[in-house]
Amino acid sequence: MAFLELNCRVRNAGITQPVREDAFLIALQLRGANDFDLYADGRAVLPRDFDAGAVAIFDLRMNLATDLRDPFHAVNFYIPHRALVALGEDGDVPRHIQELRHTVGSTVRDPVARDLLLAMRPALASPRAASELFIDHLALALSIHLAGAYGNVAQLPRQWGGGLAPWQERRAKDLIEANLDGGLTLETLALSCSLSKRHFTRAFRQSTGMAPHQWLQHRRIDRAMDLLAKTAISLSDIAFECGFADQSHFTRAFSRIAGIPPNAWRRTKLA
Repeated sequence: MAFLELNCRVRNAGITQPVREDAFLIALQLRGANDFDLYADGRAVLPRDFDAGAVAIFDLRMNLATDLRDPFHAVNFYIPHRALVALGEDGDVPRHIQELRHTVGSTVRDPVARDLLLAMRPALASPRAASELFIDHLALALSIHLAGAYGNVAQLPRQWGGGLAPWQERRAKDLIEANLDGGLTLETLALSCSLSKRHFTRAFRQSTGMAPHQWLQHRRIDRAMDLLAKTAISLSDIAFECGFADQSHFTRAFSRIAGIPPNAWRRTKLA
């Protein structure tokens, strides 16, 4: 699975090469783009309602090609068919999903998909500052939403109400603590607790009150606070030590959680 943002500012970009892959592309239109032709398996399809805020589902198994005349700007989620199948194998949906229901060349108004795709834009703009856990969390949430809204799934299972067992919670927290650089994936955490990603995410939130990526961010800030209070090392070194992309990323994250920038927080501890 992958997220990507495509922004073409020129008119008459031309005909794209046909794409045929065993996957779907979910596209949120950030600007209106209705002046283009769409071809599916060589058949011309008239696009409709590609307005800003609309969401389109493209079945890439249909040998899709476009003749682009309008500029366009979209945030996309690429999800292979095998990833949808894996949701069923993990027990995240009742059975395998073969299709995502949609009308070729049309869009839908889907505020959930829209907001999840918009939430990914800061990570796409600054990929070094994005944690794997956050990206995995968005990808899982969007996949399960698509399965429920457009897949051949009548009803998703009820939410699992229980939290993690004590050993599972300890193992997950220890793994996060050992990987403050953000390289840890949701799949690794779930496997360490012998759970599917969906069940692990729900159980972790039930036990801690936070999603895994939020817990990671708070542990980074806790570590940074300890260094700010007990050492004189620079903010850039603390940022590196705590897994942030750079000092600017560290300052933004610290201010969001602590309410004040790290230098100001350090002064309150030294006063």
